[in-house]
Amino acid sequence: MLRSISLLLLALLLGAAPSARPPARPPVPHSRQSTAVQGIAAGVSVWPADRYCSGPMTGTMQPLDPRAVLPRIQLAAQCGVRLVLVTPRKFLTSTGRVKGVFLLDRAKSLTDDYAAQLPPDTLRKYRETLLGMNLADDYNCRKCWGGETISQSDIEAWAAYARTRLPGLPLGVRIEPKWVAEDPRLAPLLDYVWAQYHTKKGDQRQYYDGVARDARRLGLKVVMGVSVQNCYGVGSGPCRPDDLLEFGTAAVTNPASCAFLNWKYDAETWDDPQIQATWAKLLALARSRPTVDCRRAGT
Repeated sequence: MLRSISLLLLALLLGAAPSARPPARPPVPHSRQSTAVQGIAAGVSVWPADRYCSGPMTGTMQPLDPRAVLPRIQLAAQCGVRLVLVTPRKFLTSTGRVKGVFLLDRAKSLTDDYAAQLPPDTLRKYRETLLGMNLADDYNCRKCWGGETISQSDIEAWAAYARTRLPGLPLGVRIEPKWVAEDPRLAPLLDYVWAQYHTKKGDQRQYYDGVARDARRLGLKVVMGVSVQNCYGVGSGPCRPDDLLEFGTAAVTNPASCAFLNWKYDAETWDDPQIQATWAKLLALARSRPTVDCRRAGT
């Protein structure tokens, strides 16, 4: 009798055991969780941070407040996205607003703020994630800078200072190399220049090849891309899918391009299935390229 009761209790315990196990976790949606980037960095400016890990872009250009820079770099490293850091204009002007006269002292102060967040050991740790830092932009646009322009000598002095405060971080200008060549002292302080195409600049392949030749003479790398939101000139609107594919292919396959970064993300444009399909083709081309960065040779 006792043996029968014992066997019954044992059977009940064994039958209840599976229900005591913790429930299985639901499957985790696919996301890119890797610091490795295959090919050249490719994407659009101001790509939303909440899409870094869900893809498909592997590069972006992002204005960042110094207080936000390290968390964003860490997120990018986690998700396999490479960043070009953009210096926000409000930190560079006499007024502390987006539109104002560029002041070198303000630029140096901003550099100090970045350096406080990115000491040398941190810069070394995220060397593969940080593609570079743009030293301002729209240098010849008077209405952008309080009625004045930014001179090559201003960028030269800023770049020399940034080299000491942010060692190892590639520095670049978002303009074509002809502007850099006007001051022979500037190029040695930089790593890369920029080639942003729209149809007013002529044939896309001739344009990219010409920029590549000019950059090579200066010992500089080139970030190539398309002005995807002003594809046919200033204020013209976004590229049609077939044009995006044609112009983007010329940029991403150019052997001189160290990154394929385009201006800029727009939610409505991105939601177009044809645009997403076009981007899938361009990103595949970027992945097929040898992996490179935008540092000048020997640095």
